[in-house]
Amino acid sequence: MRREDRVAEQLRLGEDIDAARLRQAWRNVVQALLPKVAPSSRRYLEEMTPVGIEGDVVRLQLDSAFGRNWVQQRFQRDLQESLSQQLGCVVVVQLVGADAVSEPPPPPVAAPVAPTARSAPPLPRPQFNPSFTFESFVVGATNRLAHAAAVAVAQGNTRRYNPLFLYSPPGLGKTHLMHAIGQAFLQRVPNACMMYLSGEEFVRGYVQAMRQQKADEFRERYRAVQLWLVDDVQFIAGKERTQEEFFHIFNMLHAAGKQLVLSSDKAPRELIGVEERLRSRFEMGLCADIAPPDWETRIAILLNKAARDGVELPLEVAEFIADKVQSNVRVLEGVLTRLIAQSSLAGEPLTLTLAAQALQAYLVNAQPQPVQTPSLERIVRVVCDELGVPLEELLGSSRRSEVVQARQIAAFLAREATGESWQRIAQALGRADHTTVLHAYKQAEQRLRHDARLRERVQRLRQRVG
Repeated sequence: MRREDRVAEQLRLGEDIDAARLRQAWRNVVQALLPKVAPSSRRYLEEMTPVGIEGDVVRLQLDSAFGRNWVQQRFQRDLQESLSQQLGCVVVVQLVGADAVSEPPPPPVAAPVAPTARSAPPLPRPQFNPSFTFESFVVGATNRLAHAAAVAVAQGNTRRYNPLFLYSPPGLGKTHLMHAIGQAFLQRVPNACMMYLSGEEFVRGYVQAMRQQKADEFRERYRAVQLWLVDDVQFIAGKERTQEEFFHIFNMLHAAGKQLVLSSDKAPRELIGVEERLRSRFEMGLCADIAPPDWETRIAILLNKAARDGVELPLEVAEFIADKVQSNVRVLEGVLTRLIAQSSLAGEPLTLTLAAQALQAYLVNAQPQPVQTPSLERIVRVVCDELGVPLEELLGSSRRSEVVQARQIAAFLAREATGESWQRIAQALGRADHTTVLHAYKQAEQRLRHDARLRERVQRLRQRVG
Protein backbone atom coordinates (compact mmCIF):
# COMPACT_ATOMS: atom_id res chain seq x y z
CA MET A 1 0.00 0.00 0.00
CA ARG A 2 1.36 3.39 -0.94
CA ARG A 3 2.13 5.94 1.80
CA GLU A 4 -0.64 8.25 0.52
CA ASP A 5 -3.13 5.39 0.71
CA ARG A 6 -2.08 4.52 4.26
CA VAL A 7 -2.47 8.11 5.40
CA ALA A 8 -5.85 8.36 3.70
CA GLU A 9 -6.97 5.15 5.39
CA GLN A 10 -5.85 6.44 8.81
CA LEU A 11 -7.67 9.70 8.23
CA ARG A 12 -10.83 7.81 7.41
CA LEU A 13 -10.46 6.04 10.73
CA GLY A 14 -10.38 9.38 12.52
CA GLU A 15 -6.67 10.12 12.80
CA ASP A 16 -5.38 13.55 11.89
CA ILE A 17 -2.35 14.11 9.67
CA ASP A 18 0.07 14.61 12.59
CA ALA A 19 -0.97 11.31 14.17
CA ALA A 20 -0.58 9.52 10.84
CA ARG A 21 2.89 10.98 10.32
CA LEU A 22 3.89 10.02 13.85
CA ARG A 23 2.65 6.45 13.46
CA GLN A 24 4.59 6.01 10.21
CA ALA A 25 7.71 7.64 11.67
CA TRP A 26 7.55 5.35 14.70
CA ARG A 27 7.26 2.28 12.47
CA ASN A 28 10.43 3.31 10.62
CA VAL A 29 12.31 4.01 13.86
CA VAL A 30 11.46 0.61 15.35
CA GLN A 31 12.53 -1.19 12.18
CA ALA A 32 15.88 0.62 12.30
CA LEU A 33 16.51 0.01 16.02
CA LEU A 34 15.41 -3.62 16.41
CA PRO A 35 18.59 -5.10 14.83
CA LYS A 36 20.63 -3.30 17.52
CA VAL A 37 18.70 -4.93 20.38
CA ALA A 38 19.14 -8.40 21.83
CA PRO A 39 16.21 -10.70 20.88
CA SER A 40 15.26 -11.13 24.52
CA SER A 41 14.78 -7.37 24.95
CA ARG A 42 13.10 -6.45 21.68
CA ARG A 43 9.63 -6.79 23.13
CA TYR A 44 9.96 -3.44 24.93
CA LEU A 45 10.40 -1.57 21.66
CA GLU A 46 7.75 -3.67 19.94
CA GLU A 47 5.22 -2.99 22.72
CA MET A 48 5.71 0.77 22.63
CA THR A 49 3.10 2.80 20.76
CA PRO A 50 2.99 6.51 19.90
CA VAL A 51 0.07 8.23 21.60
CA GLY A 52 0.52 11.84 20.51
CA ILE A 53 2.73 14.77 19.65
CA GLU A 54 2.30 18.19 21.25
CA GLY A 55 4.69 20.92 20.22
CA ASP A 56 8.08 19.25 20.24
CA VAL A 57 7.20 16.47 22.74
CA VAL A 58 6.38 12.98 21.43
CA ARG A 59 4.61 10.73 23.95
CA LEU A 60 5.26 6.99 23.68
CA GLN A 61 3.29 4.50 25.74
CA LEU A 62 4.87 1.48 27.40
CA ASP A 63 2.92 -0.05 30.28
CA SER A 64 5.88 -1.77 31.96
CA ALA A 65 7.64 0.56 34.40
CA PHE A 66 10.75 -1.62 34.20
CA GLY A 67 10.59 -1.48 30.42
CA ARG A 68 10.33 2.32 30.43
CA ASN A 69 13.37 2.59 32.66
CA TRP A 70 15.26 0.12 30.45
CA VAL A 71 14.44 2.09 27.29
CA GLN A 72 15.38 5.40 28.92
CA GLN A 73 18.76 4.09 29.99
CA ARG A 74 19.68 2.56 26.63
CA PHE A 75 17.71 4.16 23.82
CA GLN A 76 16.35 7.57 24.92
CA ARG A 77 18.85 9.48 22.80
CA ASP A 78 18.56 7.13 19.80
CA LEU A 79 14.78 7.43 19.88
CA GLN A 80 14.88 11.22 19.99
CA GLU A 81 17.43 11.50 17.17
CA SER A 82 15.67 8.95 14.94
CA LEU A 83 12.21 10.43 15.46
CA SER A 84 13.55 13.95 14.87
CA GLN A 85 15.02 12.78 11.58
CA GLN A 86 11.84 11.02 10.52
CA LEU A 87 9.57 13.94 11.45
CA GLY A 88 11.85 16.63 10.07
CA CYS A 89 12.01 18.61 13.33
CA VAL A 90 13.73 18.31 16.72
CA VAL A 91 11.54 16.44 19.22
CA VAL A 92 11.84 15.21 22.80
CA VAL A 93 10.60 11.74 23.72
CA GLN A 94 8.43 11.26 26.82
CA LEU A 95 7.69 7.70 27.95
CA VAL A 96 4.37 7.20 29.70
CA GLY A 97 2.38 4.33 31.16
CA ALA A 98 -1.23 3.39 30.46
CA ASP A 99 -2.48 5.57 33.32
CA ALA A 100 -1.04 8.70 31.70
CA VAL A 101 -2.53 8.21 28.23
CA SER A 102 -6.06 9.25 29.05
CA GLU A 103 -5.01 12.40 30.92
CA PRO A 104 -4.86 15.58 28.87
CA PRO A 105 -1.39 17.16 29.10
CA PRO A 106 -0.51 19.15 31.09
CA PRO A 107 -2.04 17.08 33.93
CA PRO A 108 -3.49 19.43 36.54
CA VAL A 109 -6.56 17.21 37.00
CA ALA A 110 -6.97 16.48 40.69
CA ALA A 111 -7.54 12.87 41.65
CA PRO A 112 -10.34 12.20 44.15
CA VAL A 113 -7.84 10.88 46.67
CA ALA A 114 -4.35 12.30 46.19
CA PRO A 115 -1.39 10.14 47.19
CA THR A 116 0.78 11.41 49.99
CA ALA A 117 3.71 11.95 47.59
CA ARG A 118 1.67 14.48 45.57
CA SER A 119 1.00 16.67 48.59
CA ALA A 120 4.52 18.07 48.51
CA PRO A 121 4.74 21.78 49.34
CA PRO A 122 5.32 24.17 46.43
CA LEU A 123 8.90 25.01 45.56
CA PRO A 124 10.22 28.34 46.86
CA ARG A 125 11.39 30.78 44.19
CA PRO A 126 15.21 30.66 43.87
CA GLN A 127 17.17 33.60 45.28
CA PHE A 128 19.47 34.75 42.49
CA ASN A 129 22.23 37.33 42.80
CA PRO A 130 20.91 40.39 40.91
CA SER A 131 24.49 41.27 39.90
CA PHE A 132 24.95 37.94 38.10
CA THR A 133 23.30 38.73 34.77
CA PHE A 134 24.28 38.20 31.15
CA GLU A 135 24.80 41.96 30.83
CA SER A 136 27.44 41.97 33.59
CA PHE A 137 29.23 38.85 32.30
CA VAL A 138 32.39 39.75 30.37
CA VAL A 139 32.73 37.52 27.31
CA GLY A 140 36.17 36.51 26.06
CA ALA A 141 37.83 33.81 24.02
CA THR A 142 37.91 31.38 26.93
CA ASN A 143 34.21 31.52 27.86
CA ARG A 144 32.47 32.42 24.58
CA LEU A 145 30.91 28.98 23.97
CA ALA A 146 29.63 28.64 27.54
CA HIS A 147 28.10 32.13 27.43
CA ALA A 148 26.41 31.58 24.05
CA ALA A 149 24.97 28.24 25.16
CA ALA A 150 23.70 29.75 28.43
CA VAL A 151 21.94 32.56 26.54
CA ALA A 152 20.36 30.06 24.14
CA VAL A 153 19.05 27.95 27.02
CA ALA A 154 17.64 30.97 28.84
CA GLN A 155 15.83 32.09 25.69
CA GLY A 156 14.47 28.60 25.01
CA ASN A 157 15.89 28.67 21.49
CA THR A 158 17.24 25.13 21.37
CA ARG A 159 16.56 21.66 22.78
CA ARG A 160 19.97 20.40 21.74
CA TYR A 161 21.66 21.80 24.84
CA ASN A 162 19.84 19.55 27.30
CA PRO A 163 21.50 19.11 29.60
CA LEU A 164 23.88 22.06 29.41
CA PHE A 165 26.95 21.09 31.42
CA LEU A 166 29.32 23.92 32.40
CA TYR A 167 32.70 23.06 33.90
CA SER A 168 35.81 24.94 35.00
CA PRO A 169 38.08 25.39 38.01
CA PRO A 170 36.54 27.50 40.79
CA GLY A 171 36.11 31.22 40.36
CA LEU A 172 35.76 31.49 36.58
CA GLY A 173 32.06 32.31 36.18
CA LYS A 174 30.01 29.09 36.29
CA THR A 175 27.77 30.33 39.10
CA HIS A 176 27.44 33.72 37.41
CA LEU A 177 26.10 32.02 34.26
CA MET A 178 23.77 29.77 36.29
CA HIS A 179 22.21 32.80 38.01
CA ALA A 180 22.01 34.65 34.69
CA ILE A 181 20.15 31.74 33.09
CA GLY A 182 17.65 31.60 35.94
CA GLN A 183 16.95 35.33 35.95
CA ALA A 184 16.63 35.58 32.16
CA PHE A 185 14.34 32.53 32.13
CA LEU A 186 12.08 34.15 34.72
CA GLN A 187 11.92 37.35 32.67
CA ARG A 188 10.68 35.29 29.73
CA VAL A 189 8.41 33.00 31.77
CA PRO A 190 7.54 34.96 34.95
CA ASN A 191 5.57 32.15 36.59
CA ALA A 192 8.03 29.39 35.68
CA CYS A 193 8.61 26.66 38.25
CA MET A 194 12.35 26.24 38.65
CA MET A 195 14.84 24.96 41.16
CA TYR A 196 18.40 26.18 41.75
CA LEU A 197 20.57 24.37 44.27
CA SER A 198 24.07 23.02 44.74
CA GLY A 199 25.02 19.37 44.62
CA GLU A 200 25.74 19.58 48.34
CA GLU A 201 22.22 20.92 49.02
CA PHE A 202 20.74 18.09 46.97
CA VAL A 203 22.64 15.56 49.11
CA ARG A 204 21.48 17.17 52.36
CA GLY A 205 17.89 17.36 51.16
CA TYR A 206 17.80 13.72 50.13
CA VAL A 207 19.42 12.52 53.39
CA GLN A 208 16.87 14.49 55.38
CA ALA A 209 14.00 13.05 53.29
CA MET A 210 15.28 9.54 53.92
CA ARG A 211 15.48 10.12 57.66
CA GLN A 212 11.92 11.43 57.69
CA GLN A 213 10.75 8.62 55.38
CA LYS A 214 9.64 11.16 52.75
CA ALA A 215 11.69 9.98 49.77
CA ASP A 216 8.63 9.81 47.52
CA GLU A 217 7.63 13.34 48.46
CA PHE A 218 11.21 14.50 47.81
CA ARG A 219 11.10 13.19 44.25
CA GLU A 220 7.56 14.41 43.63
CA ARG A 221 8.59 18.00 44.36
CA TYR A 222 10.62 17.97 41.16
CA ARG A 223 7.83 16.83 38.86
CA ALA A 224 6.59 20.35 38.08
CA VAL A 225 10.08 21.83 37.58
CA GLN A 226 10.59 23.46 34.18
CA LEU A 227 14.22 24.49 34.71
CA TRP A 228 16.58 22.57 37.01
CA LEU A 229 19.86 24.31 37.84
CA VAL A 230 22.39 22.23 39.80
CA ASP A 231 25.64 23.98 40.73
CA ASP A 232 28.75 22.00 41.78
CA VAL A 233 27.23 18.64 40.92
CA GLN A 234 30.55 16.97 41.81
CA PHE A 235 29.40 16.90 45.45
CA ILE A 236 27.21 13.86 44.74
CA ALA A 237 30.35 11.81 44.00
CA GLY A 238 30.77 8.71 46.14
CA LYS A 239 27.20 8.80 47.48
CA GLU A 240 25.50 5.80 45.90
CA ARG A 241 21.91 6.22 47.14
CA THR A 242 21.96 9.94 46.41
CA GLN A 243 23.21 9.26 42.89
CA GLU A 244 20.42 6.73 42.42
CA GLU A 245 17.83 9.37 43.31
CA PHE A 246 19.57 12.01 41.20
CA PHE A 247 19.53 9.57 38.27
CA HIS A 248 15.76 9.02 38.52
CA ILE A 249 14.99 12.73 38.83
CA PHE A 250 17.29 13.53 35.91
CA ASN A 251 15.55 10.90 33.75
CA MET A 252 12.09 12.07 34.79
CA LEU A 253 12.75 15.70 33.88
CA HIS A 254 14.73 15.02 30.73
CA ALA A 255 12.12 12.61 29.40
CA ALA A 256 9.47 15.28 29.99
CA GLY A 257 11.47 17.78 27.95
CA LYS A 258 12.39 19.98 30.94
CA GLN A 259 15.62 21.99 30.72
CA LEU A 260 18.58 20.86 32.85
CA VAL A 261 21.69 22.95 33.54
CA LEU A 262 24.56 21.50 35.57
CA SER A 263 27.96 22.79 36.60
CA SER A 264 31.08 21.14 37.97
CA ASP A 265 34.76 21.79 38.57
CA LYS A 266 35.63 19.00 36.12
CA ALA A 267 34.39 17.58 32.84
CA PRO A 268 31.88 14.71 33.23
CA ARG A 269 34.42 12.05 32.23
CA GLU A 270 36.78 13.31 34.98
CA LEU A 271 34.25 13.07 37.82
CA ILE A 272 35.72 10.29 39.92
CA GLY A 273 33.16 8.61 42.15
CA VAL A 274 30.21 9.46 39.88
CA GLU A 275 28.51 6.49 38.23
CA GLU A 276 29.10 5.94 34.52
CA ARG A 277 25.38 6.08 33.72
CA LEU A 278 25.24 9.59 35.20
CA ARG A 279 28.44 10.76 33.51
CA SER A 280 27.10 9.59 30.15
CA ARG A 281 23.86 11.50 30.73
CA PHE A 282 25.78 14.64 31.62
CA GLU A 283 27.37 14.39 28.17
CA MET A 284 24.06 13.91 26.31
CA GLY A 285 23.63 17.60 25.54
CA LEU A 286 26.41 20.20 25.40
CA CYS A 287 29.48 20.29 27.62
CA ALA A 288 31.10 23.74 27.66
CA ASP A 289 34.28 24.51 29.54
CA ILE A 290 35.38 27.88 30.89
CA ALA A 291 39.13 28.42 30.94
CA PRO A 292 40.95 31.17 32.86
CA PRO A 293 40.51 34.52 31.09
CA ASP A 294 43.26 35.88 28.88
CA TRP A 295 44.97 39.18 29.65
CA GLU A 296 42.61 41.31 27.57
CA THR A 297 39.53 39.71 29.14
CA ARG A 298 40.94 40.21 32.65
CA ILE A 299 41.36 43.91 31.93
CA ALA A 300 37.81 44.09 30.59
CA ILE A 301 36.50 42.36 33.75
CA LEU A 302 38.25 44.92 35.96
CA LEU A 303 37.04 47.91 33.95
CA ASN A 304 33.51 46.48 33.87
CA LYS A 305 33.36 45.96 37.63
CA ALA A 306 34.84 49.40 38.31
CA ALA A 307 32.19 50.99 36.08
CA ARG A 308 29.42 49.10 37.91
CA ASP A 309 30.83 50.40 41.20
CA GLY A 310 30.87 53.95 39.85
CA VAL A 311 34.67 54.21 39.88
CA GLU A 312 36.97 55.33 37.07
CA LEU A 313 39.84 52.84 37.02
CA PRO A 314 43.02 53.99 35.26
CA LEU A 315 43.94 51.63 32.43
CA GLU A 316 47.53 51.23 33.65
CA VAL A 317 46.23 50.05 37.05
CA ALA A 318 43.86 47.56 35.38
CA GLU A 319 46.73 46.24 33.26
CA PHE A 320 48.95 45.97 36.34
CA ILE A 321 46.40 43.91 38.30
CA ALA A 322 45.52 41.78 35.27
CA ASP A 323 49.18 40.94 34.83
CA LYS A 324 49.50 39.75 38.44
CA VAL A 325 46.21 37.82 38.86
CA GLN A 326 45.80 35.31 36.07
CA SER A 327 43.79 32.27 37.12
CA ASN A 328 40.75 33.32 39.15
CA VAL A 329 38.09 35.93 38.42
CA ARG A 330 36.97 36.03 42.07
CA VAL A 331 40.47 37.01 43.21
CA LEU A 332 40.68 39.52 40.36
CA GLU A 333 37.47 41.24 41.48
CA GLY A 334 38.41 40.88 45.14
CA VAL A 335 41.67 42.75 44.58
CA LEU A 336 39.78 45.55 42.84
CA THR A 337 37.23 45.74 45.67
CA ARG A 338 40.02 46.08 48.22
CA LEU A 339 41.81 48.66 46.08
CA ILE A 340 38.65 50.80 45.81
CA ALA A 341 38.06 50.50 49.57
CA GLN A 342 41.65 51.51 50.38
CA SER A 343 41.43 54.45 47.99
CA SER A 344 38.15 55.65 49.51
CA LEU A 345 39.25 55.29 53.15
CA ALA A 346 42.64 56.92 52.62
CA GLY A 347 41.33 59.59 50.27
CA GLU A 348 44.00 58.62 47.72
CA PRO A 349 43.68 58.14 43.95
CA LEU A 350 43.82 54.66 42.38
CA THR A 351 47.54 54.33 41.78
CA LEU A 352 49.97 51.53 41.02
CA THR A 353 51.40 51.80 44.54
CA LEU A 354 47.98 51.35 46.12
CA ALA A 355 47.28 48.43 43.73
CA ALA A 356 50.48 46.72 44.83
CA GLN A 357 49.33 46.93 48.45
CA ALA A 358 45.94 45.46 47.56
CA LEU A 359 47.63 42.61 45.73
CA GLN A 360 49.85 41.81 48.72
CA ALA A 361 46.73 41.39 50.87
CA TYR A 362 45.78 38.53 48.52
CA LEU A 363 49.27 37.04 48.85
CA VAL A 364 50.13 38.22 45.35
CA ASN A 365 53.67 39.56 45.30
CA ALA A 366 53.62 42.63 43.08
CA GLN A 367 57.29 43.53 43.57
CA PRO A 368 59.92 42.61 40.97
CA GLN A 369 61.78 39.46 41.93
CA PRO A 370 65.10 38.11 40.71
CA VAL A 371 64.70 35.33 38.15
CA GLN A 372 65.14 31.95 39.80
CA THR A 373 65.10 28.47 38.35
CA PRO A 374 62.25 26.49 39.95
CA SER A 375 63.16 23.24 41.65
CA LEU A 376 62.04 19.91 40.20
CA GLU A 377 60.14 19.20 43.40
CA ARG A 378 58.18 22.45 43.10
CA ILE A 379 57.28 21.68 39.49
CA VAL A 380 55.94 18.26 40.47
CA ARG A 381 53.88 19.70 43.36
CA VAL A 382 52.41 22.48 41.19
CA VAL A 383 51.44 20.02 38.44
CA CYS A 384 49.71 17.76 40.96
CA ASP A 385 47.85 20.70 42.48
CA GLU A 386 46.76 22.15 39.12
CA LEU A 387 45.58 18.82 37.68
CA GLY A 388 44.09 17.43 40.90
CA VAL A 389 46.34 14.36 40.97
CA PRO A 390 47.64 13.01 44.32
CA LEU A 391 51.42 13.31 44.57
CA GLU A 392 51.80 9.70 45.68
CA GLU A 393 49.98 8.49 42.55
CA LEU A 394 52.15 10.56 40.21
CA LEU A 395 55.30 9.26 41.86
CA GLY A 396 53.90 5.72 42.07
CA SER A 397 52.94 3.11 39.50
CA SER A 398 49.40 4.28 38.72
CA ARG A 399 48.43 4.06 35.04
CA ARG A 400 45.19 6.03 35.29
CA SER A 401 44.88 8.32 32.29
CA GLU A 402 44.79 11.48 34.47
CA VAL A 403 47.98 10.41 36.27
CA VAL A 404 49.78 9.48 33.06
CA GLN A 405 48.91 12.86 31.53
CA ALA A 406 50.08 14.70 34.66
CA ARG A 407 53.35 12.73 34.59
CA GLN A 408 53.92 13.67 30.93
CA ILE A 409 53.27 17.36 31.61
CA ALA A 410 55.57 17.29 34.66
CA ALA A 411 58.35 15.73 32.57
CA PHE A 412 57.90 18.33 29.85
CA LEU A 413 57.87 21.29 32.25
CA ALA A 414 60.81 19.97 34.25
CA ARG A 415 62.97 19.71 31.15
CA GLU A 416 61.87 23.05 29.66
CA ALA A 417 62.04 25.08 32.89
CA THR A 418 65.22 23.67 34.44
CA GLY A 419 67.26 21.98 31.71
CA GLU A 420 68.12 19.24 34.20
CA SER A 421 69.39 15.87 33.00
CA TRP A 422 66.90 13.12 32.17
CA GLN A 423 68.32 11.04 35.02
CA ARG A 424 67.71 13.82 37.55
CA ILE A 425 64.17 14.40 36.25
CA ALA A 426 63.46 10.66 36.42
CA GLN A 427 64.47 10.65 40.10
CA ALA A 428 62.17 13.62 40.82
CA LEU A 429 59.27 11.76 39.18
CA GLY A 430 59.94 8.52 41.01
CA ARG A 431 61.10 6.69 37.89
CA ALA A 432 64.00 4.22 37.91
CA ASP A 433 64.73 4.48 34.18
CA HIS A 434 65.29 7.85 32.52
CA THR A 435 64.03 6.50 29.17
CA THR A 436 60.45 6.45 30.53
CA VAL A 437 60.74 10.16 31.32
CA LEU A 438 62.13 10.88 27.87
CA HIS A 439 59.16 9.03 26.36
CA ALA A 440 56.74 11.01 28.56
CA TYR A 441 58.36 14.27 27.42
CA LYS A 442 57.95 13.32 23.74
CA GLN A 443 54.31 12.33 24.30
CA ALA A 444 53.56 15.70 25.89
CA GLU A 445 55.42 17.53 23.14
CA GLN A 446 53.37 15.74 20.47
CA ARG A 447 50.04 16.47 22.20
CA LEU A 448 50.91 20.14 22.63
CA ARG A 449 51.14 20.54 18.86
CA HIS A 450 47.46 19.65 18.42
CA ASP A 451 45.72 20.46 21.72
CA ALA A 452 45.14 24.20 22.22
CA ARG A 453 43.56 23.72 25.63
CA LEU A 454 46.56 21.72 26.84
CA ARG A 455 48.87 24.49 25.61
CA GLU A 456 46.91 27.00 27.71
CA ARG A 457 47.13 24.75 30.75
CA VAL A 458 50.90 24.26 30.34
CA GLN A 459 51.30 28.03 29.96
CA ARG A 460 49.47 28.56 33.26
CA LEU A 461 51.72 25.99 34.91
CA ARG A 462 54.80 27.74 33.54
CA GLN A 463 53.61 30.97 35.14
CA ARG A 464 52.90 29.26 38.46
CA VAL A 465 56.26 27.53 38.75
CA GLY A 466 58.02 30.78 37.86
